Amino acid sequence: MYILTHDGDKVGTTKLERGDPSTRAVSGVFNNIGGAKALAGWIKSIGGEEDAGVVFITLDKTFILMNEAEEIVTFGEGNLIAVPEDDEVFLDITGLSEDDYKAYFAGHISAMDEGS
Repeated sequence: MYILTHDGDKVGTTKLERGDPSTRAVSGVFNNIGGAKALAGWIKSIGGEEDAGVVFITLDKTFILMNEAEEIVTFGEGNLIAVPEDDEVFLDITGLSEDDYKAYFAGHISAMDEGS
């Protein structure tokens, strides 16, 4: 389980269950208190955007991703996406270092190796 914080406050959690080792990207369903509608309102309140009912924000340095041991997982870019109409929320992360990808997402690498 991974935890996303904003200015030190916990936003929610995700398993980051999908990944692409070739681009060192991960994504997953995001769980937060209040669901997609509440998160969409919060995202807009901190400068997020809305496009065709999808609310999103590009993660900046005020967002920190940590594993359960509270070790920081460094990434290049990320987006938090809420779809209130479908009650769905996702977190997409790209630009993980090769070392972090191997350390935190070895399962994605082995799954890709098994498929080739």
